[in-house]
Amino acid sequence: MLWSVRARKKEHKMFKAKLSRRWLSSALTIGFASLFAFTTAQTALSQTRLESLETNLKAQYAEIQKVIKAPPPMIGNVEMWRTLLREWQDDLAQQFGKAADIVEEIIKMNPPQLDMWRERLETLRLYAQPISSPESRTVYGAGEVEKRAHVLSAPAAADTDKVLDAKANGDVRLRMVLAADGTVKYIFPIKSLDEVSTEAAIEAARQIKFEPALRNGRPASQFVTFVYEFKQGRSSKPYIPRTVF
Repeated sequence: MLWSVRARKKEHKMFKAKLSRRWLSSALTIGFASLFAFTTAQTALSQTRLESLETNLKAQYAEIQKVIKAPPPMIGNVEMWRTLLREWQDDLAQQFGKAADIVEEIIKMNPPQLDMWRERLETLRLYAQPISSPESRTVYGAGEVEKRAHVLSAPAAADTDKVLDAKANGDVRLRMVLAADGTVKYIFPIKSLDEVSTEAAIEAARQIKFEPALRNGRPASQFVTFVYEFKQGRSSKPYIPRTVF
């Protein structure tokens, strides 16, 4: 009888242990499934948010290019024209600032190609700066240096299969800085074509070789615009236009 009681107690303990293990296994399974579902949902939500921000950025780029295309025409009243020009310049800077704000939001989401986004933010912040005197800046216009940057070589955009397939006709106009350290920085397409052709022009611009401008006898960073013309997808050698925009 004693043995039977002990056996039943032992069986009861084993049953409780099995039941506990089953419950723990089920709980862990449910927990991991819930965590996976939550992570998947969060990833999908983040991706949707990122795509929305990138769409907003493209729209803001279009707004920047729209403003760039419409500087005030020269009029007889010089003072009035200067006022209109200043207002246009301020508006343009504000549009760049709005684009920079969007890129900041994108960076907060830790997107792929984070370095590219940070570089883009630096570019937008530079062009978002309000007009100021040369003495307060580190990048200058062509008329604010003693000797302009001297371009040694400027290759055309590469005729890759993707670029040729795009069969673009027109021009890509890039604003950039020929920096004091001999590198090309802060490239922005103030006029663009399709994405493939525009990116090809930007990549070609990075390969420009030059001697930096001089200001106060020292190497200085200079703003410059290059135009890349495309005809049926093929790019000709870029040139510096007479007008900035």
